Amino acid sequence: MLEMKLIVHGRVQGVGYRHSIIQHIENEQSMARGYVWNKPNGTVELIAQGTIEELKDIRRFAVTGSNSSEVRQVEETIDEITEYTYDSFDIKY
Repeated sequence: MLEMKLIVHGRVQGVGYRHSIIQHIENEQSMARGYVWNKPNGTVELIAQGTIEELKDIRRFAVTGSNSSEVRQVEETIDEITEYTYDSFDIKY
């Protein structure tokens, strides 16, 4: 199992970006777990745990996001993990 961390730069706050990520994961019936969070510096942090296929799908969507968002850059790290540390995929407030 893997954990992916994305830091998304651009116009990604106040445009439905986090909700579009949640909706995409639900629509795909993904078993990925983690969170998406608006950071104080204007970026969005996304942590996802799951299979390589689930993470690739989430990343593909994350570089586009909602219709109103404008992603300019995505920083990515991926690490192997032994167990889930989240129960679901949520918006972190």
